Amino acid sequence: MLAPGQKRMFALACSLALGLTLAVFSYGAFASAARVTIYTPQGTAFCARSGGQAPAVFQTQIFLVAFDYFRVLEGPFGPEQITVDITFPDGRVFTYSASQALDGVIDMPVNSPVGSRFAANGAGQLSLNVQVPGTWPYGCYTITGRGLAGAIHTGSANFVVIPGGQPGPSGGPASMRVTRNGVDAAEAQQGDIVEVDGRGFVGGELVSLWLTAPDGTVLDFPPGQQVVQTTPAGAFSTSFQFEGKNPVGDYIFTALGQTSGSRVFAGFALRPRPVQQSGPAQLQVVVPFDRGSPQRTVFYANGNLFWPGERVDIWLTLPDGAVRGFPSPFADAVAGQFMVELALDERLPTGFYQLTAQGAESRQLVIAGFTLEQSAGTVPDPGFSPEAGLDNNPATPPDTPFNNPNPANPDEYGNPDE
Repeated sequence: MLAPGQKRMFALACSLALGLTLAVFSYGAFASAARVTIYTPQGTAFCARSGGQAPAVFQTQIFLVAFDYFRVLEGPFGPEQITVDITFPDGRVFTYSASQALDGVIDMPVNSPVGSRFAANGAGQLSLNVQVPGTWPYGCYTITGRGLAGAIHTGSANFVVIPGGQPGPSGGPASMRVTRNGVDAAEAQQGDIVEVDGRGFVGGELVSLWLTAPDGTVLDFPPGQQVVQTTPAGAFSTSFQFEGKNPVGDYIFTALGQTSGSRVFAGFALRPRPVQQSGPAQLQVVVPFDRGSPQRTVFYANGNLFWPGERVDIWLTLPDGAVRGFPSPFADAVAGQFMVELALDERLPTGFYQLTAQGAESRQLVIAGFTLEQSAGTVPDPGFSPEAGLDNNPATPPDTPFNNPNPANPDEYGNPDE
């Protein structure tokens, strides 16, 4: 695993190593003749999405995607424009440019097709080198090319990001342990601070620190803590706080000595903070009549029987156990009711969610569950037409509440304060 300070984006023009593996391709919707083929340097791996094998790649590597049989337009507009979208293993969908801008935690960049449109050549072909950042988790992905000329051509193919590709622990005296603050246990709850202690490094050397989330995403330590210096005896001690925005599960902490080259790992388990429902308050999450619940749906959260006029803090628990805060509504002054809209778009994973509401004064707490389903697997691109050409106006994402932290919550993406 590369240290955060050593991570560098390779140029997209970088050539791939010899021995690339030819991927099987699949056709998209609309009986399109468009074809997408993937070449990677790591053979194949099982793809849970398709139930078969798909080309495999490590984090930090580059793979080649070939788009073929798209339309060739006559007249002043030239070859067809192709937008490239990537569907993640957990059902999130990002434009190509947004997929390269993830932070590994919140992952809510503007999902604009601008920067993800590419012009095919005169034969309707396009080749694209794709970098796999450490912020991409392990699992099976789908890359989709969608032609924007008239009758849409769409093609897609799967690939798998697999663990590995980086050195394991080095030999030598270096060691590290991670424990909950004040407790000799490698387990904590969201919101807790953990202590990270290293021994046996070279005296005075700089040590890079990072951690790997349960899904394989590589996360940096906070700014100012990503690199620490050891004492003359070769020891260091620092801390890390797990917040509500961190998924629950098993993490791996990594320390790499920049002088000695010593690399050590330590495991740690993050658990959810218990929540107990209380009081007569009610909460319901609904969607418009005769509609399912796919991404890009506006859900409605209806609360009832809170104290009249009180502030209600609400937060959402994602399928992986991570927590996101919302702006706090106020119950009405007559019946203690409120209604808020939840615009959940394709940047959020599919699966089972829990919405929690807690009265700031009454301390009533109630939970409502719902399921977010897969959308079409592509990001809408309303700003382009072949007649008008590119307008370079990004598609406006829904007013996702996660862009507006809960004002009642100092931890802007975690549970409201107790």
